[in-house]
Amino acid sequence: MLHSKTNPHEGMLSAKVEYECRMRGAQRMAFNPVVGGGPNASVIHYSRNDQKIKDGDLVLMDVGCELHGYCSDLTRTWSPCGSFSSIQEELYDLILQTNKECIRLCRPGASIRQIHNYSVELLCKGLKEIGILKRDAIRLYHQLNPTSIGHYLGMDVHDCSMISYDRPLKPGVVITIEPGIYVPSSFDGPERYQGTGIRIEDEVLITETGCE
Repeated sequence: MLHSKTNPHEGMLSAKVEYECRMRGAQRMAFNPVVGGGPNASVIHYSRNDQKIKDGDLVLMDVGCELHGYCSDLTRTWSPCGSFSSIQEELYDLILQTNKECIRLCRPGASIRQIHNYSVELLCKGLKEIGILKRDAIRLYHQLNPTSIGHYLGMDVHDCSMISYDRPLKPGVVITIEPGIYVPSSFDGPERYQGTGIRIEDEVLITETGCE
């Protein structure tokens, strides 16, 4: 984040994070880093990483490395210039609170599907209060976030693809919790939110008593 203040360029940030991962022992990156500035952050699997980040824009970085066969996967969104606009801040706060509430639900017996459904309720409610969603909220919500709240994480980034998201979580399982909002420039909503992408993704280990 500090590096982005003096080097606000997607490619430089991608190179910097890969360098730091490898210097700390990672064998490789788990996937091609996603570093999207401004409207590029609203493209969920953006991979060009070749644009300068404009002053006042946010940058979304989705990265992970591989260590001894195990993958990591996390996302942060921030402002290289050091401060959020009021519009960016209200959306970021909604994503952050959703992230915290969903992590609170991570415990043995819960399922990714249950946590996902709860995240949709929280985000729909928040987006209505902000004024981004008005009518046909669920259908329009899926235009703003077509992904799940999380996935299994292990020897692959999206691990155990044959295991249902309805399966109860057990101690030792690792999942991601990654609420996000991706407002395309073409979205039929308030213009001030168009071209904004924010995600906060954490890795969660299910324990005997809850999660870590």
